[in-house]
Amino acid sequence: MLFFLNLLDTEDEKTKFISLYNLYKDLLYWIARKRVKNSQDAEDCVQETFLYVAKNFNKIDKIDSKRTKAYLSTIVTGFAIDIYNKSLKSKNSSITLATELDDLEVFEQYDKIDLLAVFDEVLDEESKVLFYLKYIYGYKSAEIAELYNVKDSYIRKKLQYSRDKLKKALKERD
Repeated sequence: MLFFLNLLDTEDEKTKFISLYNLYKDLLYWIARKRVKNSQDAEDCVQETFLYVAKNFNKIDKIDSKRTKAYLSTIVTGFAIDIYNKSLKSKNSSITLATELDDLEVFEQYDKIDLLAVFDEVLDEESKVLFYLKYIYGYKSAEIAELYNVKDSYIRKKLQYSRDKLKKALKERD
């Protein structure tokens, strides 16, 4: 944890980060462990999550809020999916968690932290939620449409627009 604290500027931030770490480390480990199925990979996910949070600590407002909990849960889930997919590839499996991304190779060339940073910068809140539901939590477009009482085609178009916007932003960063 000392490494994470070195990334923070003030003593107040360091104290706040320690509280955040102690409050959420077990939850994040549990979430990651459900996805990756082994403790070492789960610990790696948690560490990557806290590294990302330390680098972007200005995005954390209240430590014990639902928003912070959801934010951390989403980040650790993303890292867990990434590690899980890499383990599948190393076993020469053609199955991935993100088969629905028709142009996945565009996103694979970027580091997960870069993807998350661009994701936070370019997408509106509605697009982020839809993206989380679809690609992180595994909901089908029809299920999301039913939740929001909209047409399935709206959800698919919104997700396609979001993917295109992410691709454009990533290409501009290069």
